[in-house]
Amino acid sequence: MKRAFFKNLAKTEGGEFYFKDKDILSGHGLGVRSPNVTYLVKFNYKDHNFSVMNSTGNSFVGIITCNFSSTLKVTDFKIDTISHFKNLFLRRKSRFKITAKNENIKSFLLANKSFIKLELIAKKGAFDPLIVCEFNESKSISTKYHLEFDDWTDVVEPIIELYKNLIDEFEKGVLNISNISYQKTM
Repeated sequence: MKRAFFKNLAKTEGGEFYFKDKDILSGHGLGVRSPNVTYLVKFNYKDHNFSVMNSTGNSFVGIITCNFSSTLKVTDFKIDTISHFKNLFLRRKSRFKITAKNENIKSFLLANKSFIKLELIAKKGAFDPLIVCEFNESKSISTKYHLEFDDWTDVVEPIIELYKNLIDEFEKGVLNISNISYQKTM
């Protein structure tokens, strides 16, 4: 079922699908084997390289990355997740905490339909992503999350859509104008 999802995702995005199902020896030579299944989809959107990797077995982790083209002007930000337990005391509406120097990127994210969809998934379950958009050696955005929640494929398409929306917004070049002017463009 998961394999079909990722295969269909690759087809929809015009990309490549890779699948690996290999047992890993563990237990220090005692003959104990752990299953290790990896789903990988690679595709391009407007010359930006996407990679969607979900791995189960020894580690249940999902990593979705996009390496931006060198010409795209990127605004750095970070999104952390506040645990359900901690949120009981904080009583925040959102489990996501956006850290950014640029107020316009915060406004964009809070109004974005894909971001809102991810917030709803996080409220209902144990989806605890770490999303980082940065400009270091390369310009990239990555989302890392564990897969130990119900139907972990539900988050893949909203994350991809969020990345595409960010690319479109970065291309407009309006994120560095005043916040008042930016609000008028939304």
